[in-house]
Amino acid sequence: MASLVCATCRKLIPPGASAIRCTVASCNTGRLKLRFCSVACWEKHVPTARHRKAGYVVEDKSAAE
Repeated sequence: MASLVCATCRKLIPPGASAIRCTVASCNTGRLKLRFCSVACWEKHVPTARHRKAGYVVEDKSAAE
């Protein structure tokens, strides 16, 4: 399983760690799949993305294995 990189702070999200995913469809289409290392990084993303109704989901990678 490959590591992810936080879309805001660019820190590495290690394999097996939880990641925050934006629920807005435009953030998860095609090759653009934004993941964040924390809720704080996701909150920094929201004003710049200009979402009407933003939300997030915690993806628990350790439960999927």
